[in-house]
Amino acid sequence: MRISDRLTAICRAAEPGESVADIGTDHGYVPYMLYRDGTAPKVIMSDVSAGSLAKAKQTFAEHETKVPEDWFRVGDGLDTIGPGEVDTVIIAGLGGRTIIDILSADPDKTRTVHRLILQPRNAAGTVRFWLFTHGFRICEEILAKEGKFVCEVISAVSGASEPTAPPYPEDDIRWAYPEMFRSCDAALLRERIGWKLSSIEEEVTNLRQSSTDQSERIRRLSADADYLRRFIE
Repeated sequence: MRISDRLTAICRAAEPGESVADIGTDHGYVPYMLYRDGTAPKVIMSDVSAGSLAKAKQTFAEHETKVPEDWFRVGDGLDTIGPGEVDTVIIAGLGGRTIIDILSADPDKTRTVHRLILQPRNAAGTVRFWLFTHGFRICEEILAKEGKFVCEVISAVSGASEPTAPPYPEDDIRWAYPEMFRSCDAALLRERIGWKLSSIEEEVTNLRQSSTDQSERIRRLSADADYLRRFIE
């Protein structure tokens, strides 16, 4: 069983003693490690088909770890768990908008979850915006390397009872690159910021060659770049 830094970071975000549901569990590595190490007393493993879930069953069988059969569940999103059944829900490796769709499908059930550990493949800023406006408080950000990518692990807890008005628009760069990143691994942060700065510089170069007026877009991108440089100066 090969455990990547990304999966290790997801496990690190879990709170000892809390029950866990891993949505889209795949091989079930994260719930296996949480159960093996005594972090989680109960781990629900959920996937969309029996074939997918068989990989998680194999992981537990190969390590001679017996758990109740009903901890393995076939279904979509949060359909496989009851309201308040678990303390923590993990959704990792899916697109950010897909994660939001899962959490939005049954808002009442989502609100019964104490902690969300989310690792979006993209649109992380949109995920943070959704969390903020739906009564969840982000308490930890972790950056972890997997292959050539720097992945983001977002840990949020239920907080405000009512949706909160956001302090800035959904497309503001501060959702995608929050101040909390300053607590992350410095080398990984520099790599993540460096990639984005290169992307901005390339876009600005292309815009300056446009035959139409792109001054407003260039101004905004330049402001975004100034914001990002503060993280690595």
